[in-house]
Amino acid sequence: MTLRQRAGVLLGRWPVRAPAGREPLPAEAHVLKALDTDAVCAVFEEAGRLRLGLGGGGPWLRAHLDPEGVHYLVPDPANYYWPGNRDGREGEIRWWHCTALVRMLDGEQVTSMVAVLPETFTALPSTLPRRRQLRLVHLARASERDTYLWGRDHETECSPERCGFTSDADDAKAVDE
Repeated sequence: MTLRQRAGVLLGRWPVRAPAGREPLPAEAHVLKALDTDAVCAVFEEAGRLRLGLGGGGPWLRAHLDPEGVHYLVPDPANYYWPGNRDGREGEIRWWHCTALVRMLDGEQVTSMVAVLPETFTALPSTLPRRRQLRLVHLARASERDTYLWGRDHETECSPERCGFTSDADDAKAVDE
């Protein structure tokens, strides 16, 4: 962490700040949630089912997450995804743009983005001490590696035997052969 990030952790400051002229996120959004693999996949699946624009995950994500891993979720909207902005469909953004810090099969922690309804997020349990939450939020925000990059690097070794994942493209090849 940078010196500024360390000072923020020591002072207990929540790192997610509202853009200039915007309302801050409510207090219930100033928390990081620890989730098991089923719970984090359910959040991604809800985003896909509701077509919120970010998330979905699908079978690929579930197959590549550490099934025993702990994953983290925190509302961390980019300025253009800040709640209340226009959503491109004649409405306003009604969900929270969250950063997910997930543990992959090989143990690496990477980030992903997912749209989460406020009521879904607040219903998730919160069990981590505040200082640990702050450290993990800073880690998630500083991480440069995401699920796309991890998946790209993993592609050559990905197979049903290794990950239990079969893509539609692999199914089509098997049919052709």
